[in-house]
Amino acid sequence: MIYEMRRYEALPGKLDALNEVMANLAVPLFEKLGMKLVGAWQPVVGDYTNVLMYMLAFDSMNERAEKWEAFFKHPDWEKGRAEVAAKHGGPLVSREIHYFLGPTSYSPLQ
Repeated sequence: MIYEMRRYEALPGKLDALNEVMANLAVPLFEKLGMKLVGAWQPVVGDYTNVLMYMLAFDSMNERAEKWEAFFKHPDWEKGRAEVAAKHGGPLVSREIHYFLGPTSYSPLQ
């Protein structure tokens, strides 16, 4: 199993909009395409809380590549992304970082 942790730094004032996009567009599309959402989080304490992080699980890097390709080409994403940009005046994220994680032998998530 491969876990992908995605970290999005929202532009000032855009975190609520980013959460809206995730809840109403991205997560339903993940489910439709069989992408396994492990969880989603926001920092609650610290210097920089304007961040959204979520983790997806894939059987392999090949599966990951196939699922993301289908996601980005899906008409729901293309249409929804354009609507979000129009509604919120452009991008919501200033920077994104991806981590690819493999479980240790003692991890409860394998």
